[in-house]
Amino acid sequence: MTVRASTDRSFYKRLILIGAAAFGFALWCLYDGTVKYPAQNVLVIEYERLNDEGRGNEWREFAREKGWPIKHPGELKDDADIIVQYVMAGMAATIGLGFFVPVLISRGKWIEVSESQLTSSWGQSFELDRVVSIDKKQWKDKGIAKITYKDGDRNRRFVLDNFKFDRHPTTEILRQIEANVGPDKIVGGPPEPAAGQTDGDAAEPIPEASNDPE
Repeated sequence: MTVRASTDRSFYKRLILIGAAAFGFALWCLYDGTVKYPAQNVLVIEYERLNDEGRGNEWREFAREKGWPIKHPGELKDDADIIVQYVMAGMAATIGLGFFVPVLISRGKWIEVSESQLTSSWGQSFELDRVVSIDKKQWKDKGIAKITYKDGDRNRRFVLDNFKFDRHPTTEILRQIEANVGPDKIVGGPPEPAAGQTDGDAAEPIPEASNDPE
């Protein structure tokens, strides 16, 4: 039976949301550095000028005439304050890009298993009879199974990840591979239960034949 698993949209939607939040913070920092802080400095300079001239009580009227807020304008922002905003914007944008790139790379990806072979949209494939081992140490908690297989004279690895790909088809792919290679090549966890069973289901042990006469 051929089974195909495509990328899990819900997983990548989360990455998009996190990336969007990071880019939003970057834009906020850019706004502070390029618009808010310079505009605030104009107000601070005028406020301090009036105070130096002994006309601090005129600030409210002066601000109204200019269309400025009448509240205290705060502190003067120096070049270092503005540079910090640019640095934070760059860092946040880099983080956001780090979340968006996997989403772009994953578009249209899939993995597929047939009775004898696993193939992927990015060109990595192997015959099931070439599997050396299936490491399931991270399968229960993280949904990751690492398949080692022979590629000529060297070993290569294929990673199944049921968080990045649709969970049920990916689990079925792993189940089908395990059925082909046998339990002796599975390490770090038990084989997947047969379809329709749960992890707690176990086959009843076959009783040994008795030599006692009835």
